[in-house]
Amino acid sequence: MTKPSWYQLSPEPLRNEYRLAPVSPSGAGFLDQASALASHGCELFVSSPQGQLAAQVLNPDTLSFTPGAEINASLAYQALSPFLLGGQLHLLAYTRDEGILDFFRVTATDFQHLYRYQRTYGDTTMGFTTVHAFGYRDRCLFMGYNADTGASRIYGIQVPPQAPLSISQLWQSDWAKGWQDFCFFQLGGENFFFKHNPTYKAVNIDHYMDDPAQGSHPVGTGLPLPQETSAAATLALQEGPGFAGYRADNGQLTINRFHTDCQGWQQQAQVQAGREHSHLLALPCGDGKSLLALYG
Repeated sequence: MTKPSWYQLSPEPLRNEYRLAPVSPSGAGFLDQASALASHGCELFVSSPQGQLAAQVLNPDTLSFTPGAEINASLAYQALSPFLLGGQLHLLAYTRDEGILDFFRVTATDFQHLYRYQRTYGDTTMGFTTVHAFGYRDRCLFMGYNADTGASRIYGIQVPPQAPLSISQLWQSDWAKGWQDFCFFQLGGENFFFKHNPTYKAVNIDHYMDDPAQGSHPVGTGLPLPQETSAAATLALQEGPGFAGYRADNGQLTINRFHTDCQGWQQQAQVQAGREHSHLLALPCGDGKSLLALYG
């Protein structure tokens, strides 16, 4: 396994310029033993191959991680996605082979398991390579996409009168196979996502429709991302959302801000970060700053 590389992203005085500086956060040993990672602000959620689900809290001033809540979930999740429901932090945790979607309410000291959703026949929940929970207006939703089959789904998360949660499928479609490097972001209160398909040499920005039953549609196509890009992560920059892109073949790490018309982006920073990493993680630190990790 390649040794992880950490970088701190900071805005420069000049508009549209950022600095990437190598750093060495303390308490980051969990990165070597993680089956899934996801961040919510300065809180990082980690699933281990041994079935532990834990929170790590980043202090952006000292660049140190402190252990938070932890639970023995008895599952090694392959995808984690935090979201807010009723003003409270929740976590969606997913296992690909079994198609299990576990929902937890998260506090400073505990993960409370609320609900498990799984379909093993018919329109199954198995095989999703991307899972992401998000809110829109007064609704809470999550999507799943299977890069091997092209199956794309949107589900609604409800709070019924006599149960913690319930799940219903709202939309289904079959996309092309092979989409990867999803980056989810908001502009003007609307939900968008960036995705990359090396097989078809396609790079799109899509918009989720106002009615979840209508799915999504592309608003930017044929965008100029190098096809060799192997990992990407969403960023919160000073002047709007963006993404970090990484190429394992040459070690190039770039920082990019999305144009507000979703027809492309502007590069803000670039650094040679070392080759052969497989994953990219970004944690927002406020004021346009972020902590980035290349690992795996």
